[in-house]
Amino acid sequence: MWQLFNSDGRWTGSCSIEPDHADLAERGDFAVRYDNTSAVLTADPETKEVTQLPSPPDAYHVWDGKTWMLTPEAAARQFTDQKAALLGQAATAAQAFVNTAADVDSVPDFELQTWPLQSAEALAWSDDPAAATPVLDTIAAARNIDRVALIKKALKKARAYRLLTAHVAGQRQAIEAAINAAANLDALDAVHIAYTLPAAPVIDTPAVQPNDERAQNSAAIEAESGSTAIESGSGSAVIGD
Repeated sequence: MWQLFNSDGRWTGSCSIEPDHADLAERGDFAVRYDNTSAVLTADPETKEVTQLPSPPDAYHVWDGKTWMLTPEAAARQFTDQKAALLGQAATAAQAFVNTAADVDSVPDFELQTWPLQSAEALAWSDDPAAATPVLDTIAAARNIDRVALIKKALKKARAYRLLTAHVAGQRQAIEAAINAAANLDALDAVHIAYTLPAAPVIDTPAVQPNDERAQNSAAIEAESGSTAIESGSGSAVIGD
């Protein structure tokens, strides 16, 4: 195996075929035959003697000839990169938390795309039981179940999902603020990424029109005593389930 080095003796790569030494020399680089590639290498530009270095603490440290050091520029880059990575982790964790709480992964994509429609219909019905609910009506007919019962269930879950996403969004934004406010790596390390479920929502009753047959059949949305909208580990906010 041929190890490649720049004019400072810093390792730049390796190749299994002997390189064009003249071409390397034109750039001030050189190659040394050295089979051990498991260690960080350096080489003396004059003697071409290869030395195995102790492993660096991370990709940001550079070898100064005696030890690994972190330059101010590299330290600033490391801080910026770690802050960006932590922001990404917070966003990914938030999405995963919501997906798990709402049991999103168990629902096919095409059905997920109907959630906003189902939610909008259920919320509109809660304001006016005479409101049209074509998507929910079609689902109820296909399942051969009572449409009002389905709308009530969809309404409960729409509100639960809305509460869940708002609650987690607020938590993520608070974590984001803490990350952006961090002035050093120690402050970043102190940021804890964790999400919790919201408390049980307040369940409103739909508007009732005395002469509306559908309203008479669905005058109230009953909240289950002592239950949260989405129960940790078992419940879901799946719309129209």
